[in-house]
Amino acid sequence: MAAQGEEVGQTLFMFAEQEPRAKKSRWRRMVAYVKNKTSCEKDDPELRRKALVTKTGYYRVHTTGLSEHKRRFLADIYISLIDMPWRYAIAILFNAFLFTFLFFAVLWWLIGHTNGDFENYGNANHTACLMGIQGFAGSILFSIETQTTIGYGFAYPNANCAGTLPLVYLQVVIGFFLETLMLGFIFVKVARPKYRAQTLLFSRHAVVCLENGEPCLQVRVGDLRKSHLLDASITAMVIRRHSTPEGAYYPLWQTEVEFEANGMGDKLILMWPVILTHRITPDSPLYDMRPADLSAQKLEIILFLTGTVESTGEVCQARTSYVPREILWGHRFERIEEYDLSHGRWHVDFTSFDDVVYCQNLRHSARELAKFKAEGGSKDDGKGDEEDRSDKVKGATGGAKVKIEKTITDNEYYQRAMRLFKDKK
Repeated sequence: MAAQGEEVGQTLFMFAEQEPRAKKSRWRRMVAYVKNKTSCEKDDPELRRKALVTKTGYYRVHTTGLSEHKRRFLADIYISLIDMPWRYAIAILFNAFLFTFLFFAVLWWLIGHTNGDFENYGNANHTACLMGIQGFAGSILFSIETQTTIGYGFAYPNANCAGTLPLVYLQVVIGFFLETLMLGFIFVKVARPKYRAQTLLFSRHAVVCLENGEPCLQVRVGDLRKSHLLDASITAMVIRRHSTPEGAYYPLWQTEVEFEANGMGDKLILMWPVILTHRITPDSPLYDMRPADLSAQKLEIILFLTGTVESTGEVCQARTSYVPREILWGHRFERIEEYDLSHGRWHVDFTSFDDVVYCQNLRHSARELAKFKAEGGSKDDGKGDEEDRSDKVKGATGGAKVKIEKTITDNEYYQRAMRLFKDKK
């Protein structure tokens, strides 16, 4: 079927493996090796991920054919300026002021030149329109003083000369408008809420483990700031291939994935790092995924954390993604919250934010685990083959061991020691 190919309708699927390149000669390989070693560029791990969204939340989607829609960007010129890279924004800021200074400097020079101010500079019998200006350089300085209202006091216009008052009024008004527009857009660009997303952390890996008897996909998220997001929520989706019985093929098919934060649903209160959990139920797109098939899976899990910045009231969104090789099966996140008895408060260690611990030996998909459970005996309950064999060997002495353990736990001294241990803890 056409949907099974790496390229369908001249559209290359983003998760497809690259075609093997022709083998280079020994000389070319040596030159490439020296070039890579001496290059100042760092190896970017995102180039090897082949993902739609980077770990820092930027989209890796290249669009073409937008030349026909340039007028739409001009109609929304203010947002277009804000979305520009910083190098273009700074260039526009400096060039806009430079253009207005030079434009009005030419007009002031024309007034002085027409009135003969430069030829009669210092002549007491000549009535100048521009006092204290000798040439074009002085006209530029006078234009900057007028637009910025610096007012050094050396050069000034003659109000009795025709054209000076209208030109002063026009330049001051245009200067105020330009300063408001340019400095306003620079301020908005600096204070954009997307930079707040840099202080929101997602775990480097996602984990799959059994929780309350159900396989779950978990991701940890945390906030570095003490002023947390208001009304934060989590949204996620899986990007994978999809084809219909009619032959329609979608290389980037979106399927919703529901995450919950403890018992709060999709609402997040990020006073401390929270573990987001997706229960792999029959409605989950991960229901048939097995750990042994991760290398063959062509999918990406994208998470969107949206909330309101407390200090500005603007909406902020943080994004990240996980590819199959970034999902660890049979692991769970290590606990980083501990109660500090010396200070009487909870302590959160962000140095262990990405740490995981091995907990179970998961080898089957959620569908297979549900089938085993329905048959009355789970074949994958978190124990490995060695543990299963050891359970059979210890089966003969299991009854005696249970009796001994029950006798110990019923002992009065044992109960008292356990209470003292808990109090000290």
